[in-house]
Amino acid sequence: MSRRGLSLFVITSVLWGVPYLLISVALEGLGPVGVVAGRVVLGALVLLPLAWRRGLPRLLRERWRPLSLLAVVEVMVPFTLIAIGERTVPSGLTGVLIATEPLFILALGLFWGERERLTRGAWAGAALGFAGVVTLLGVAGGGAGALLILAASACYAVGAVLMHRLFPGHHPLTVSAGMLTLAAGPLLAVAVVTEPEPQITTRVLLAVLALGVACTAGGFTAFFGLIAVEGPARAAFITYVAPVVAVASGVLLLSEPVTARTITGTLLILAGAVLATRRPRRDAPSAGFLDRGQEQAQEMGGGRGAHRQP
Repeated sequence: MSRRGLSLFVITSVLWGVPYLLISVALEGLGPVGVVAGRVVLGALVLLPLAWRRGLPRLLRERWRPLSLLAVVEVMVPFTLIAIGERTVPSGLTGVLIATEPLFILALGLFWGERERLTRGAWAGAALGFAGVVTLLGVAGGGAGALLILAASACYAVGAVLMHRLFPGHHPLTVSAGMLTLAAGPLLAVAVVTEPEPQITTRVLLAVLALGVACTAGGFTAFFGLIAVEGPARAAFITYVAPVVAVASGVLLLSEPVTARTITGTLLILAGAVLATRRPRRDAPSAGFLDRGQEQAQEMGGGRGAHRQP
């Protein structure tokens, strides 16, 4: 990996590993929807000028219906579920649970598409990931909140498949900006109507600014730059590094506890994600949707997707 590629890899790993910590801080003064609305609005404002030159007006005009669907599945629902879940779930555990997305992509392949058989490696990855989830649900902060975060991960998987099917040939940055733009208004309206008056402190304000400007807009830009410099295959390793950053930042900055059960569950999920996103051999028979899903998960950031950020 080149020096520039390594720099972009480190930057992206950090920007996609710390959002969960920042969400925890932002929740000190804002409701869950308020946190999501703040980061989405800021992210859209930063990305709009970049996407405008890449044909965003035409995309919004011609594909607003599928783009709206993607905004719901990839932004509004999962962002909100994560923010609600983090009321009780530690930020590090949240980052690890989101890493189950490749497993959900494989599960979708069993029911949505050509319904081809999973490879042995994929089955092993699914089993390891499931064992990791069961392990983590038993740690402090598991339970209902963790289930909401797993639901958010499932939404991301559905969105990854929709992105692959509905927007082939469109630059991910443009689609990302369009999603954020369409999601911003409804989220702001819901936050104003349903949530109490925010208690804005310097700490909360800085957390929201970092979420929107650095982690959302900056994370997208750094990740697309990494793909351009090093290619999608190497960029895929972000999937396995970002959860480690999430756990480490939670421990160091929020004093979140780490137990043997937490470490075991984390390792199982990451091992499962590695197996789930591993490319099939060139000489192996095609597995239709499943191979395409695994390849997409690898090329679009190991299941994270190049069209959105955690």
